[in-house]
Amino acid sequence: MTDATDDDRAQGRREDDDGDVDASPRAPRRSVSFDNARRAIERGKERWRSMRLRTQSTVVMIIGAAGPTVAGHAYAIALCFACQYAMTKELFVFVSSAYAEENASGEDAAKLRRTTNALRWYWFWTFAFYVYGRFAKYLFLGFMSAKDWRDLLSEGPEVSPWAWAAMHHTFLSFMAYLGGLVYFVLTLRKGIYEYQFAQFAWTHMILAATTMTGYFNVSNVLEGMIWFVFPLFLVTTNDIMAYICGKLFGRTPLIKISPKKTWEGFIGAFICTIFAAPFMAAYLQRSVYFTCPPSGDMYFRGIFSRRSWCVPGEPFIVSDKPITMFLGTIAGPFITRLTGLSHVRCSMFMVHSFALAMFASTVAPFGGFFASGFKRAFKIKDFAETIPGHGGVTDRLDCQVINSCFSSLYLSNFVKHVGGSLTLGMLLTKIELVCDEHIVQLYEALGQMVNARGLTVAASSASAAAETAASL
Repeated sequence: MTDATDDDRAQGRREDDDGDVDASPRAPRRSVSFDNARRAIERGKERWRSMRLRTQSTVVMIIGAAGPTVAGHAYAIALCFACQYAMTKELFVFVSSAYAEENASGEDAAKLRRTTNALRWYWFWTFAFYVYGRFAKYLFLGFMSAKDWRDLLSEGPEVSPWAWAAMHHTFLSFMAYLGGLVYFVLTLRKGIYEYQFAQFAWTHMILAATTMTGYFNVSNVLEGMIWFVFPLFLVTTNDIMAYICGKLFGRTPLIKISPKKTWEGFIGAFICTIFAAPFMAAYLQRSVYFTCPPSGDMYFRGIFSRRSWCVPGEPFIVSDKPITMFLGTIAGPFITRLTGLSHVRCSMFMVHSFALAMFASTVAPFGGFFASGFKRAFKIKDFAETIPGHGGVTDRLDCQVINSCFSSLYLSNFVKHVGGSLTLGMLLTKIELVCDEHIVQLYEALGQMVNARGLTVAASSASAAAETAASL
């Protein structure tokens, strides 16, 4: 018997009993590595720990958002401001760490950092005063008597400096902004112009995004808690279902700037969000706390109370709607012939829920994609580590920035269309600034409009309005 050569052994060939070489390939031997098995087990444990931490943080976030929401409108507004502040702080830290001037040593560099940071937060509080001062002035009015209000109009800040400042908050906000602009120009130094103007641009871009989100969120709250809760529910549902569907079925990459996002996760989240929207809408519209704006002795004073009461009206009245409203004039009749179903019993809010859900599951995720591309450009994973397993507040609310704006504009343009983008809630808050004499004239003018249009007013509403007019 002739021994096989080293080349034969290397190629997996062996000799048979007659000495002939068997050219059939031989499967290489595989040895079980305990190190590889241990690493695989550790990776599995790490994934489980990550999922458990993410789930726990999600539950805490949901409870943290639900608590202020059910406590009252004022607490929901405070929640909006807290999120706006957290997002702004995270983005300020992120931007400052991207420039070498922020990490330079020396007294001049430290002074530059202090000046830049002071200007950032000065403009933040100026923007916050402009946005929330718009609502605060109605708060002052709500707690003032008719006599105090007349004295304020005639005598000015001597009656109440704070109320006077709230009444003129738009002018004061603009002057405060100009003060910051003048100070910024005075701090310009040769050799660092590029850095200073870059920080100026970054600051304004960050404040525009966060302030816009806070403004529209508060506007939604004042129109009725449902307009704040429902869009937030849609974004949260879409985000959770995109994660679950992507983990279970994800195979096809969706977008290059976010490699973990898949078409399966995107489409699965879309289907789940559309399916859940009308059920959640039907549940929320049953509560007057969610459907009614703040109510109290004065319109805005009601933000400090959970008591909300109003006569249910559109778009929350349940009635029979033609199926063509949902499927159009082509598919609707076909489905009717096929199933015999010509009408669906629902409210217009449930119809609007489909439009809001479609936006939340198709366009709003691009806010997250934009944030992903932004982070990839600066080679970071998350904006911050505020929320364990999720990153920062900005990482969680990137889609809500777009969705809150859309829901507010959709509400004002297609649901409560009063004079363009002026909703009924905004109109009521403006009426409260009118003096007593003009209130009476407005009441008489509205009575004439009601008669001219041939409208009927419920007896309870008419008597309440008469008592109000008599008290004036």
